[in-house]
Amino acid sequence: MMDKNILEFWGQALLNAARSQQQLEDINKLIGSNAGADNPFWQPFFKAFGWRKAQQMDTSDAGDLSLIMSDLYKEFVKSYLTLFNYIPREEYLKLSKENEELKTKIAELEKSIIGYKNSSVKNNFDQEQVVDNLTKIMKNQAQHFQDLMKQLNQHYKKTATTKKK
Repeated sequence: MMDKNILEFWGQALLNAARSQQQLEDINKLIGSNAGADNPFWQPFFKAFGWRKAQQMDTSDAGDLSLIMSDLYKEFVKSYLTLFNYIPREEYLKLSKENEELKTKIAELEKSIIGYKNSSVKNNFDQEQVVDNLTKIMKNQAQHFQDLMKQLNQHYKKTATTKKK
């Protein structure tokens, strides 16, 4: 036996779909019965763009009208599908390509960052080694200076003792 809530959900969904279908059919009847330029739904477009009525149009005006109407239809469909988070294929492919380019750029930048880190580690190691060598040299020079001072002190003591005698 099925759950009552599931049956109620599907019943409401089907009723809403039927109502939507009925609304679409009503709109199509209103627009479709008078699909020409005399249709009151198309009059604002004709007035806004300064077009003449269908009986007064020549072939170039009709061609322009059909191009504009097809562009208008495409924009309407695009706007309608955006309500459902639909992305057009061209935009998706463009974004996908841009994403791949950015990924390769990020990979290149990461490689260069790693290269800089490695070179700085080497430089730091070299700097540490230089500091160690300088420290050793300074200790060595300090030791030599102390030895020199001892020798001078011994020599001074010898000369001082010989002068006293």
